[in-house]
Amino acid sequence: MYPKIFGWQHLTYLAIFIILAVVGTYFILGFVKNEKTLTIVIKSIALALLLAVIWNRISICIDKNNWIQLIPNTFCGLSSFLLSISVLVGKKDCGFFHFICYLGFIGGLVTLIYPDFIGQDQSFLYPATISGLLHHTIIFYLIALMFITHYFVPTLKKWYYLPLGLCCVMTYGLFLLSATSHTSAMNITSPLLEGTILTWWFTGLLLVALSLVTMFIFDYVKHRKEKIANTNKQDVLTTNDNDENIIEEK
Repeated sequence: MYPKIFGWQHLTYLAIFIILAVVGTYFILGFVKNEKTLTIVIKSIALALLLAVIWNRISICIDKNNWIQLIPNTFCGLSSFLLSISVLVGKKDCGFFHFICYLGFIGGLVTLIYPDFIGQDQSFLYPATISGLLHHTIIFYLIALMFITHYFVPTLKKWYYLPLGLCCVMTYGLFLLSATSHTSAMNITSPLLEGTILTWWFTGLLLVALSLVTMFIFDYVKHRKEKIANTNKQDVLTTNDNDENIIEEK
């Protein structure tokens, strides 16, 4: 019997992932106390992501008997390559994150929930299947952890990175279609899910809209925290001034 979306194998995988993610995040937040250690943890996960996506591309090449498949031609495959490399060589909250994290997070989440490639072989552990699930899982968790630990902080000040990055991705997709034997790249010729409105342009507009909302929420929460902190600081200063005045009067 072939694995199915929301079948017992898929649900078991999701359950194991959720348990490991919760436990791992608990230990990271509880025991990682300095920036250097956090950077090592983040970069280690990024290395695991890079290895997983390389394994996936090689598995696809073998499965299709076509080595041109080694070149990533999907949003998620490209996102995993770009994010892992940018984390490994870049610094905390670098500008590139403000493009690739949004793209990778949505792609990883959607594929975890609806892995349309899961039934390509009778074995759930078929290399092209399990490696695909792994790199989508790792990119989703890595970006979520970067959010939680403020290794990446969304902000409206850097909103333009996303549309510029998407333009580059689509240009790359057009290049693959015209210059290589790829018949599908970045879902330019077909929707993400067959029979739906999830075309490349609709998905892109939706991604930009959701990302702008995320940026606004992060900026709003940050502003509120700063306002509360400044108010508390002012209250402390006022209290200290009043105490000094009372002592002087005495």
